Amino acid sequence: MMKKIFMTMTILLLLCGCSTVISVNETEEDNTASNLSFSEKDLDASYSVNGSTYIELGNEDVYITKAGTYILEGTLNDASIIVEVSKDDKVQLVLDGVTIESGDFAGIYIIEADEVTITLAEGTVNTISDSGSYTQIDSNSVDALIFSKADLVINGSGTLNLGSDVNHGIVSKDDLIIAGGTYNIDVAGQGISGKDCLKISDGEFHIVSGKDALKSDNSEDEDRGYIYITGGTFDITSGADGIYGYRLVRIEGGDYTITTNKSSSADSYKAIKSDLKIEIVDGTFVIDSADDGIHSDTDILISGGYLKIDSSDDAIHADGMVQIDAGTIEIDAYEGIEGTYIQINDGTVTIYATDDGINAGQKSNLYTPTVEINGGTLTISMGQGDTDAIDSNGVIIVNGGMIDITAQSAFDYDQSAQYNGGTIIINGTQVDEITNQMMGGMGGFGGQMSQPGTDGSGQWGGPMGGNGSFGPRH
Repeated sequence: MMKKIFMTMTILLLLCGCSTVISVNETEEDNTASNLSFSEKDLDASYSVNGSTYIELGNEDVYITKAGTYILEGTLNDASIIVEVSKDDKVQLVLDGVTIESGDFAGIYIIEADEVTITLAEGTVNTISDSGSYTQIDSNSVDALIFSKADLVINGSGTLNLGSDVNHGIVSKDDLIIAGGTYNIDVAGQGISGKDCLKISDGEFHIVSGKDALKSDNSEDEDRGYIYITGGTFDITSGADGIYGYRLVRIEGGDYTITTNKSSSADSYKAIKSDLKIEIVDGTFVIDSADDGIHSDTDILISGGYLKIDSSDDAIHADGMVQIDAGTIEIDAYEGIEGTYIQINDGTVTIYATDDGINAGQKSNLYTPTVEINGGTLTISMGQGDTDAIDSNGVIIVNGGMIDITAQSAFDYDQSAQYNGGTIIINGTQVDEITNQMMGGMGGFGGQMSQPGTDGSGQWGGPMGGNGSFGPRH
């Protein structure tokens, strides 16, 4: 399913001392190869008793070697359920109140299949635990209570409890899709990991993990390594990243409480992280992060939802562009929003920060550092000291919206500022200009500028090569 992001960027041209703002509607087609959908089969937790195979668990490994539906009951001691069928076969495992104490290996190990569906039967509680490090039985490095080399779907309305002092909870080396159920996961490693993708449509998740709680990390295949969530309730406490998708994290709904803590086994403790892109369309988020709250090495788009972010570092950080189109965002952090290009088009954003409220710095060569505010309501309160409410190493552009700042330094910019519309209130007083802390007085006003570093012709020289233009560069 193809998704499109419509980004409105502003290019500011300085020609012969005059400034012209040109709005460019740029259509960026994203996620074209990622399968951001759920099939009817993924969501279907039904099964037929007639024709199914009943298995009463005991003290021996259970080997499943043929396609079909298997209904599992009872307790499995010091043993595992092992699935190995043809690569074209499908298997459904119905957990009907099972307890698996697997000892020194995975509770459920899927070696080969086209797809395996684990269905949590309605009204049942199912538990899988181990006793320590695993003794491998083949060439695969099995390290999770549920470990699959094939596509894995988990659905149903029952409960699954997973506990390990050493290993991961659920790992699929292909796709992992979850469509319902209640999950209580307490593990030393990762909570839930789908290497190629992790897609969740619904469910109740209580995850305590020593490493990443939700993860998809395939960085080799162009259309893989993404997380897609449309609903569910998530209570996450992690010793590394709460939600990590290498290529994309896209969230369209759900309720999230995410707490990240520093652990000795990880070097990243962000609540939501992607090496490439994050898109938040809707959802309710309460984040308390030892590192950045939301972090992308490229771009972040927020187009709805409610986000309350407490962060010991940046609340929202993108090396490229941060675009806010809608939603309610409440921030208490060292730094509120950081990126190379920060564009606020709408929404309600409230920031308390002890360094910079909004900071545009040169973290990507695709853009000139810019803060552009076109609409919405922005309230910034700053801590004492050398702090700036809105700081840009390049440009500040205000075209609209309501900006209410309480700070010793409201604005700080290195290149220029434009005030074309909207309302600016500083320490309770409405103003009609953007002052510059760097200069200790007047900065850009009404599209005009008078800055050190010009070449005397009215065109900007300095760090942009004197070409008389700045704004997003592609």
